[in-house]
Amino acid sequence: MAAVLLITDRSVPVRDPRRFKNVLAVFPHADDETVHCGGTLARFAETGARVTLLLLTGGERGNAEGAIDPALKAVRGREAEQAAAILGVTRLIQEDFGDGQLGQQTEAVAPALSRRIAEVNPDLILTYDLAGFDGHEDHVACSQLLTELCRAKFAAAALWYVALPARLLRLLVLVGQVADDSRAPQRRATPTHRIFIGPACVPKIRAWAAYRSQRGNIGKGLGRFIPAGLPVSMLQFEYFADASPPPYPPPEGEGE
Repeated sequence: MAAVLLITDRSVPVRDPRRFKNVLAVFPHADDETVHCGGTLARFAETGARVTLLLLTGGERGNAEGAIDPALKAVRGREAEQAAAILGVTRLIQEDFGDGQLGQQTEAVAPALSRRIAEVNPDLILTYDLAGFDGHEDHVACSQLLTELCRAKFAAAALWYVALPARLLRLLVLVGQVADDSRAPQRRATPTHRIFIGPACVPKIRAWAAYRSQRGNIGKGLGRFIPAGLPVSMLQFEYFADASPPPYPPPEGEGE
């Protein structure tokens, strides 16, 4: 209980997930969604919301060497299907842009992403912040593309970045789970609200376990020696930063 209180930032307001009925989570790699907001996706599903998960790459570089492994792509695809089913995801969409290459494929990724958003027509979109959480180039590119699209074409949808309170982030840096990148804090989002996941940590742990191929990659630093279920079970909340586009300006002559 003491550990739960220690890592919970009670200064961040709690929001009710029942407001949203059509949620789209967009991440580059299979497992990103579970690690960062799996409990929240499960909560949305529990409330009856339609939850769509869009993965932009096949994750073929998801090994210790970061080398292309076509067989791994198929494995991670199956793992994503298992995790999505556990979390209650309504629809899983798996694109196949090059793993580690999103930033170099923006001319192809942006229109494809735009089509998918228009197709799903979500009232809420979840993704990384502009720091990409840990600075991974695919994470950063995903956030940049999605943020630009939301501001230009999909301002009606709320946009939430996955985020962490400062005390929890410091702990993850301390154990080596997150790199201490001096550039990242300039772009890292500060949480504006949190979602209570409570019992939804159970499907999150189960979905995390489904990513068997990534066990050596999800846990980093000292985190490699700690069973994933232990820290996840202590996280009763998941944190987000509201990055929603500003509302449309009033017609000329109004609001004066």
